[in-house]
Amino acid sequence: MKRKAIILMTAVSLLAGSSTWAQLGDYDDENYFSHTINIGVEEVALLDIEPELSATLTLGPEAPEEAGLPVVFNSTATDNSLWLNYSSIIGSTTEPTRKVTVAITTGTVPDGMLLKVAAAADAGQGDGTVGTPQGTLTLSSTAQDLVTGIGSCYTGSPQNNGHNLTYTLELNSALGSYAELDFDAQVAVEITYTLTDN
Repeated sequence: MKRKAIILMTAVSLLAGSSTWAQLGDYDDENYFSHTINIGVEEVALLDIEPELSATLTLGPEAPEEAGLPVVFNSTATDNSLWLNYSSIIGSTTEPTRKVTVAITTGTVPDGMLLKVAAAADAGQGDGTVGTPQGTLTLSSTAQDLVTGIGSCYTGSPQNNGHNLTYTLELNSALGSYAELDFDAQVAVEITYTLTDN
């Protein structure tokens, strides 16, 4: 009797094994299915100036304290409190790089003076291919490249991330510029930054 039970168990085991093998090896419609997963990343192009609450600056020369001296374009004519932040996902074939341009879009700098801006190197708090600053620019109504070569990246946010911006108001070096200074010429100029495709 014991011998019959062992033979019967062996036969059942062999049958079960062959059934499992058939299920693993047989790819018919009843036990095989595949599907497709579409993978992609959306385009991203976001730009910001931080801190937003400090985005209105006041620049001007300092008045002399003694007769016979000129106004001085010193610390009162310089500001580096703002930071340029951006996030970018490029398209390697359609939009391989981006840049940040800057222009005066409202108002004009009073006669006798120049308004300049420079972007520092990225602070290194983000990741990816951040852009390269293009030096100090004299601002005008014509858009100029401030940061170029931006790829897929993010700079981090808010202030102390991205590119520190330094504004400088200077006396125009052209002869006669001091004579053009006018205390009635108090103006507000609007500076616009644009993250654009190359």
